[in-house]
Amino acid sequence: MVTSQTNQVLNYLKNNERGITSMEAIEKFGATRLASIIFELRKSYRINDISLLVPTRYYKKNGERRMTTISRYMLSPEYHNQ
Repeated sequence: MVTSQTNQVLNYLKNNERGITSMEAIEKFGATRLASIIFELRKSYRINDISLLVPTRYYKKNGERRMTTISRYMLSPEYHNQ
């Protein structure tokens, strides 16, 4: 099932080689389930992902910033600007 958010994410991926993260999908399209959208898109498109280690807003007892891993999804280069 192709939804409006799926189309929005696909168009964004086609026009942005940098890709998209879950937070960006929420901010731009109100899409709170990006992994589900990517799962559907992967049925028709080759989508790569990379894991990034990013700081959170929380701190450890020793004052160090807590870190978490997020995914950035990118459409394979042959699909850009089609």
